[in-house]
Amino acid sequence: MKLLAQKLAAATAVLAFAFNAHAAIGSASAADVTLDGQAADAFAYEAGWNPHAGPNGDTSGFGTAFDAFGTGDFDLLAKYESAGFPDTSPLTFTFEQAPGGTSGTWSVTNTGSDIITLDLVFAIHAGNQGGAWLFDDQTINPGETETLPGTWEILWTVGNNGANPEFSNLTLFERDRVTSPIPEPETYAMLLAGLGVTVLARRRRKS
Repeated sequence: MKLLAQKLAAATAVLAFAFNAHAAIGSASAADVTLDGQAADAFAYEAGWNPHAGPNGDTSGFGTAFDAFGTGDFDLLAKYESAGFPDTSPLTFTFEQAPGGTSGTWSVTNTGSDIITLDLVFAIHAGNQGGAWLFDDQTINPGETETLPGTWEILWTVGNNGANPEFSNLTLFERDRVTSPIPEPETYAMLLAGLGVTVLARRRRKS
């Protein structure tokens, strides 16, 4: 029921943004940005909004739209500049544009030693309009080989010609970050042993 309520709330928020944008939203949706092969959990759009604005970014374009997925404020995680991302360790990001500037790839890697779970927002500004994609409770395992690849595409339109605007800037936000250690091998062994004892006890009861 909780998951259904979240999806209904997210869908309502998207419809509200589409209505307010007077069709400038085009065909943009949560599926336009992916991470580790999965589409975003929610999408928000607003004309005239720049998530890159101000020293801490601007969350006004998605703040209430993502309320159904958690509580609390979003904090600036990183702003993409021409030289790349600033130091955001233990999380590191990449961002690339394909020719044309309306699509590309991105990735996130956890260079630390602990598991990180957070609400991650990927927010793009293009054509004096902003779009934000939420990855709710995104888990990022540690290790250089655990890089999560992603894709992005700008599908909202500008004016009446139906053109998709070129990328202007990218801002990342986060909320509810939780860090947890990786279970030690001994922990797995204990869990397996406990499971074996439970199975054996049930078999004895049946016999």
